[in-house]
Amino acid sequence: MKNKLATKWKAFIAFSILPSALFAQDNTYVSGVSDIALLTIMLLVIVILLLVINAIARSIISINRKFNHNNNTNTIAKAIIGIVLIGSSINANAAPNSTEAVPFVMSQGLFITLTVVILFLAAIIMYLFNTLKIMIKLQSGESFEDEKDSVFDVINSSLTDNVPIEDESNVMLDHEYDGIRELDNNLPPWWKYMFYGTIIFSFVYMFRYHVTGDGQLQTEEYLTEMAEAAIEKETAMAEAGDQVTEDNVSLMISEADLEKGAAIYAGNCATCHRADGGGGAGPNLTDEYWIHGGSIGKVFATIKYGVPAKGMIAWQSQFNPTQIQQVSSYVLSLQGSNPAGGTAPQGEKWTE
Repeated sequence: MKNKLATKWKAFIAFSILPSALFAQDNTYVSGVSDIALLTIMLLVIVILLLVINAIARSIISINRKFNHNNNTNTIAKAIIGIVLIGSSINANAAPNSTEAVPFVMSQGLFITLTVVILFLAAIIMYLFNTLKIMIKLQSGESFEDEKDSVFDVINSSLTDNVPIEDESNVMLDHEYDGIRELDNNLPPWWKYMFYGTIIFSFVYMFRYHVTGDGQLQTEEYLTEMAEAAIEKETAMAEAGDQVTEDNVSLMISEADLEKGAAIYAGNCATCHRADGGGGAGPNLTDEYWIHGGSIGKVFATIKYGVPAKGMIAWQSQFNPTQIQQVSSYVLSLQGSNPAGGTAPQGEKWTE
């Protein structure tokens, strides 16, 4: 018996220090407490709760044997312990195996999972403790009729703490409304345990997010995600080659680019500006006068965002930046052609 007890305590101590041993490469502290320290504390709490469950379960088993009940509690307790140990070993094996020191950072999902496990084990302890009290009463013969109750009756009684109908007169209040009497029942244990769980969670939340500063608050998390999204967007645009904007656009002079720009112009712009750029519904594009500016950047921006007030749509929804650059370069190549029958100049004379 002593050897078994010594073995259990050795396993308990080994499992308690396991996270520190696994991540001993880097114990960088943030606001006084590192993520690995918090992980160690939470796993230690889980182990202690499992030991308490095992102890209560063994007590219930010893009483159940006298009533010839099935010995399932010990099996359930062992199964829970086994699942937690296996999950911990998987999490340990999933740690990065690198020669460089890699700091351990507890993810939001892992923190929430461990918190839920702690609350779940605490609820199991409360339930087993109530069951143990009932079994002790049965053993002492205080209520022999309760021994005949089914498992569902015991669970219902433990969760609701309801008063039997024949005893409702003991909890009935004096006032009455239209023949309806009020019962002074206790709050259901499941509700109280849930409320206690929210209190425990609030302390853990305050400790992690407002004391240690390990976790990010909603505003910080939002700003971090927005910054990451901006980086991803820039990377995607760079890989796609469409990082051209009105601020960095340059004039294209190659025949291939100008031919592509001419094709886009003929299919989309010639309707308003004429095929030769002399103007019609839209202004003349061949003279030196411009309404919105005559540089490559200004023309690019005008085509990209359009002029809704004058009926010109934003072409950025139909063409990528490279195509807009090509058609802008083609438009500027029309300067000085002065086709016959062009419209009168509009805007101001443009000079660089």
